[in-house]
Amino acid sequence: MNDKLKFGNGNAKLAQGIGTFSLPAGHSCPYARECLSKSNRLTGKLIDGKHCKFRCFAASQEMIFPNVRKARWYNFDLLRAEGTEEKMGKLIQRSLPWGINIIRTHVSGDYYNPRYFFAWLNVALNNPHIIFYGYTKATPLLVEYKKYLPSNFRFTASKGGTCDNLIAKHHLKSAEVVFSVEEAKRKGLEIDHDDNHAIGGKKSFALLLHGMQAAGTEAAAALVALKREGIGGYGEASKAKLKEQFERAFVMHFELKNGEVFKSQTNFPMAFMPKYDGIREIYKH
Repeated sequence: MNDKLKFGNGNAKLAQGIGTFSLPAGHSCPYARECLSKSNRLTGKLIDGKHCKFRCFAASQEMIFPNVRKARWYNFDLLRAEGTEEKMGKLIQRSLPWGINIIRTHVSGDYYNPRYFFAWLNVALNNPHIIFYGYTKATPLLVEYKKYLPSNFRFTASKGGTCDNLIAKHHLKSAEVVFSVEEAKRKGLEIDHDDNHAIGGKKSFALLLHGMQAAGTEAAAALVALKREGIGGYGEASKAKLKEQFERAFVMHFELKNGEVFKSQTNFPMAFMPKYDGIREIYKH
């Protein structure tokens, strides 16, 4: 199979040199709660979750732009068809854009199961020159597999999910959506306008509310106020095309077998590799 995943680059928030990857908002977000919104795959109709406090910006994009929705479902379908973390990892690696050294996963969507998470983990280990970063509500995966993460696989726990209790318990760096600059100040959080805090920061931070919000809600009123001050909302994603990456051999470093983690034999520098203890080894010939 020669099909490749679709990557983007930059938008009104991110620099053009940052690659982006997306899956369907909500449909691939098993831990979402306060931002849970889904756009119907066929019609684009937006449906808010039972506990939704503010609409997911990415879901609003999918409602407005059919091509965006189509591209994200295309990625989701390809990945789920592969099944195993090794097959998904190979698909991701052969799809990586050329000349990009920072990739955000995910602008929309999330790590929808452990095998998909390990696919990206192995891609990060195969590409130490690229920083892979993102926001995630899949905090159970962060906690369980934290010791396997290399230095170029960076996460910010996104508050507003079903497992927020794990953030404070395990001292995870986090981001939370605020409805105003004043709210961020009250909480003692700096606002990240361009993902610099997410890419290289060590402290928790705030993100200003953006996107299309349901009429009559507190979020909608807050968005109007932000736009009045000239600081609300993001623009449409850039349509610039990325160059294709040359194909490289893909090596599995960690695998899941019946829920147990196995480490393959590798020659990566230990300074780059994560610290781990008591992991069974497998040797491939």
